[in-house]
Amino acid sequence: MSAIALLSPSPAPETASVARLPDPLDRWDDAPAEEGLQLDAAPLRLARQIYATWLQHALQLGTYGNAGTMPALPRVAIDHQLDRALDVAGADAVGLLALRDTQRQRLAELGAAAQTLAMAHGADPAAAPVWDRLIELGLQTLQGFADLEIVFAAQRAAHDALTGLPGRAALQQRLQAEQSRVLRQGRQCAVALLDLDHFKRINDRHGHHTGDRVLAVFAATLRAGLRPYDGVYRYGGEEFVLVLPDATAAQAARILDRLRQRVAAVPVQIPDGALHIQFSAGVAALGERAIAQTLRCADAALYDAKARGRDQVRLGPCVAA
Repeated sequence: MSAIALLSPSPAPETASVARLPDPLDRWDDAPAEEGLQLDAAPLRLARQIYATWLQHALQLGTYGNAGTMPALPRVAIDHQLDRALDVAGADAVGLLALRDTQRQRLAELGAAAQTLAMAHGADPAAAPVWDRLIELGLQTLQGFADLEIVFAAQRAAHDALTGLPGRAALQQRLQAEQSRVLRQGRQCAVALLDLDHFKRINDRHGHHTGDRVLAVFAATLRAGLRPYDGVYRYGGEEFVLVLPDATAAQAARILDRLRQRVAAVPVQIPDGALHIQFSAGVAALGERAIAQTLRCADAALYDAKARGRDQVRLGPCVAA
């Protein structure tokens, strides 16, 4: 998508046409993936629209003689929408941070150029190079918003439609990034593999629709009980992986045990009553060994938790208790 094509702001959708994003705790019929993605991307789209409106106005001045009428760049409003977009991205915002920071540097330079032109008098020859730079940087910044939207959309499209969680591809990228931090900076990071107990029984007794409900509620409960920068990923079926930066395996086990108690204490409401759900978990430390080995270690601990009666958290055999 070119910067020129993005210059004209997209018309704001009519209120009646914007569908409500379903609450994950009350989502029986999944919203179309495209609809949820559009709502998630709304802050980035609004930031681009605010910026494009300003840039179009600036370029319409057309000549250096109009420099004194240059409008101020609405940086506060744009920055607010960029921050909102990163909040939506959550733990997956890492891939957007560099692009966001580059945009802010461009916006700062554009703001200074706009201020310089606003103070210019008449056909000031000194304004000519500032105008040239504003046009060049202005189009680069517009393309930068397009790049942000593309990366954001790619990340969100990789999310599981049922739970809203990222999947295995995003997990692998996150584990590689965290392992790099562990090795370069000596930081700690723990990985946990979770599995809902007796999930097949829920599907068999209450149907797959109820099973989907349980998975969505469980995912929302995990996210609500963790730090903003902790990672929650759907690994497959009723299995989930947590990535807990700056936590040892022992600390992560305590965190998981609190989560386990929280999940067990809150029943999942279904049409014919309520379900109390439980999960088992295995924890391993992320270190020098291969990521696949770390996951196998967590899986062995999960198997141990299942063998010991379920509804508990165990440390991997390759982790000192």
